[in-house]
Amino acid sequence: MSGLRPHVRMVAPDGREWELYAYRVRPQLEEGRFRRIRRLFAPRVPEWTVQAVSWAPYPIDIRWTTSSELRGHVLAQVEGQLARGDHPVPRNAKLVL
Repeated sequence: MSGLRPHVRMVAPDGREWELYAYRVRPQLEEGRFRRIRRLFAPRVPEWTVQAVSWAPYPIDIRWTTSSELRGHVLAQVEGQLARGDHPVPRNAKLVL
């Protein structure tokens, strides 16, 4: 699956459309020669970021970090809570401010 596509697209009971993304980031490298090539082959951090995004009527962006073992559980919890119309508060994930 592409990192640019959402894992889940859904509509909440209030009519708001949500997109859920899960991705890992690469750490920032110091400046220097061949920085782009080094960044391409740099290892990713072990934590996954789960992001819930809604664009209309005003943008909302909520992010959590979790381990790779619990990524699927956090995605399922966020999807279920948004489908019920609740504010998502997944267990086993830290809110990123």
